[in-house]
Amino acid sequence: MRTHTLNSAAELDAFFKPLHFLNRQPVYRKKAQSDVVRPLIDISENKQSFFIHAELPGVKQQDVKITVDKNLLTLSGKKESIYSKVNTEKNNAQEPVSEVNSETPKAQMVEREYGHFTRSFTLPDSVDAKNMQAKFEDGVLSLEIPKKEEEVQKSFEVKIS
Repeated sequence: MRTHTLNSAAELDAFFKPLHFLNRQPVYRKKAQSDVVRPLIDISENKQSFFIHAELPGVKQQDVKITVDKNLLTLSGKKESIYSKVNTEKNNAQEPVSEVNSETPKAQMVEREYGHFTRSFTLPDSVDAKNMQAKFEDGVLSLEIPKKEEEVQKSFEVKIS
């Protein structure tokens, strides 16, 4: 959990004054890697399929791409900011550049991550990747990758001799 600690009681007092909130300097989170987002992934399986669930909050469905090349599954896309583009040249601080559009909100604090993402997974030979199904709902991308019929093992008992 990330917290912002106020420096003094005076700053705390000033924070709650309406005019101070409008006139204070914007705070931007500095990122070690700019323009890179790493979505969280869950992988599970049952007897018939593998399942991959990727958390992609704030990402539009049309900005997500799923590709399979041989046995390499790749999820890629981008998460765009609602603010204007970031200018890192000015004072080495991340400050939004003013846009002509007056409806673009002026950021006071930016903690969410924006940028491109790519996650790749090696698929086992036992999957039928051509029958993969994808669903994007409530910011979660869900993939179901069925196993090949001959690879689905049925339970059996081994006799001991």
